[in-house]
Amino acid sequence: EVEEGLFRISQEALNNIKRHSQATEVKVKAVFTPQKVKLTIKDNGVGFVLPYKLGDFAGRGKLGLYGMMERARLLDSSLEIRTRPGKGTTISIETKVGS
Repeated sequence: EVEEGLFRISQEALNNIKRHSQATEVKVKAVFTPQKVKLTIKDNGVGFVLPYKLGDFAGRGKLGLYGMMERARLLDSSLEIRTRPGKGTTISIETKVGS
């Protein structure tokens, strides 16, 4: 469940980079500890303006980003999106593993 969720979130992030970012460089970093996994995907693309509330992604037609947020919520994970126009985008997800 966790593995598939992380895969789907990273897949959507990479698809968004390919379709929208105009990036020339993408970095994917995964950090594993016995308690958690942190996945970071960063590009040097055009970036975008974040809505005031992340839930507003769906209303703006950004269904891929909204889907990533929903998957993270279902995994009881944190999802952070950092972006600015002209400054690229970084998406980080952190989730607990094991018990």
